[in-house]
Amino acid sequence: MELWQLRTFKAVAKNLHFTRAAEELNLSQPAVSHQIKSLEENIGEKLFLRDKEGIELTKIGEKIYEHATKILDIAEELEIEIKEEDDFLTGSLKIGGVTRGLNNPFFIFYNDFKKKYPDIELYYHNEYVFEGIAESVRKGEIDIGFVSNDVDVRGLKKLPYGFFDFILVVANDHHLVNKKKVSIVDLQNQDWVMFETSHRLTILTKKFFKEINILPKSIYETNDGSLIRTIVSSGKKIALLPEWGVFEDIANDRMKAVEVEGLRLSFQLNLIWKPESDSKKINALMAFLLEKEMQGIKFINPTNK
Repeated sequence: MELWQLRTFKAVAKNLHFTRAAEELNLSQPAVSHQIKSLEENIGEKLFLRDKEGIELTKIGEKIYEHATKILDIAEELEIEIKEEDDFLTGSLKIGGVTRGLNNPFFIFYNDFKKKYPDIELYYHNEYVFEGIAESVRKGEIDIGFVSNDVDVRGLKKLPYGFFDFILVVANDHHLVNKKKVSIVDLQNQDWVMFETSHRLTILTKKFFKEINILPKSIYETNDGSLIRTIVSSGKKIALLPEWGVFEDIANDRMKAVEVEGLRLSFQLNLIWKPESDSKKINALMAFLLEKEMQGIKFINPTNK
């Protein structure tokens, strides 16, 4: 869930009225309704009960409201600390993400960050798995990391930072390219390139196959994401890969992404950092990242708007 969604949800939950929430947020009532619907779709649960007399929170809505308030309070504290900071910020910071996850986006964000904080040097740390990012944060090797929601972050602070999707990719000349939307039936007898069973991304892809109730026919298994992309782009095989691993290939027309009708495989991303590492520099970076997210720009993938 996004911070802007939580802000809209909190306003509606507080007022129990879409029009009054829209006035408070300086948005149109249809825009507020759309944002609430989008949040409900992301969560997979109804947050409000609606009838002729008005609206009220569901049980899951009450729980989301409690957590949303805490999350937004943390974000507001960060913004206030940065605004009240009069000292000259200097030194260095290191941000970490999975391989390819931040390679391209980092340089886009780096330039904007340097314009705002010219005396803070920003470095990028690369890991192959999200667990490695969490461990590097614990060891103090990096200041802020991006991890998926299923990673153990006990002892660390975290804030939601958007979602990442798994994308179904095929070769440019694959017959599925001609379909506007691919049905589950279309996937029944396809040849798949997959991560090996030992790979943590296999857990996520298994969730996809369970949802669509098919047993994929695997023709090749590897833990090398680059090799999977090569096999897909040069043949008739298909794969399910995280968006950060394929957005450059899709942008450069080396392969195509196809939509599976009625399904979206999304996973929550979190920003993590050590509580004892809180500093004005880290807060500055956090506020910068949250500001970008509020603008709809994701660090994980610059093509997301």
